[in-house]
Amino acid sequence: MNKSDGIKKGENSILTIHQKVIQLKKDILNNFYKLGAYLKEIRDEKIYVDLGYDTFESYIATPELSFKRSMVYSLIGVYETYFEKSNQSDINKFKEIDMTKLDRIRQFKDKPKEEFQEWIEKAKMLSLSDLNAEIKIERGEKEEVNEVYVPKKIYPVICPKCGHSFDHII
Repeated sequence: MNKSDGIKKGENSILTIHQKVIQLKKDILNNFYKLGAYLKEIRDEKIYVDLGYDTFESYIATPELSFKRSMVYSLIGVYETYFEKSNQSDINKFKEIDMTKLDRIRQFKDKPKEEFQEWIEKAKMLSLSDLNAEIKIERGEKEEVNEVYVPKKIYPVICPKCGHSFDHII
């Protein structure tokens, strides 16, 4: 049972809003992939020089763009890895996967084709946090363990009205 099964007939607007959110996310992802292609072209063809910039980094840092360098290189890397030389069916498959996930598994692109294909399937099926956990396991890293808060000081307190004593923990 999915979440939309519980929506009552009179609540069509909830389902419509949800569908719009999903479509907008797809549109945003599609635009991210296009942006990666354009930024790659600007970088590779040195178009930034024709626009009056000395470096690609100075171009992407302009006020009208204000891109973080890491984001730009992630966009370009995802485009190069998954879209640049792919056929249409692969491109459609990649467009179903969040850009952040595609960027995270790019580190396995030089693995054997079957193994990299498994990472693509994991990226498609897993949440980002579960995918990150799988990547940590693959890289031999330990899972982060949330530390339990240990109180630093305990103060005995006596209530002035009733005389009850208790420990106050700070």
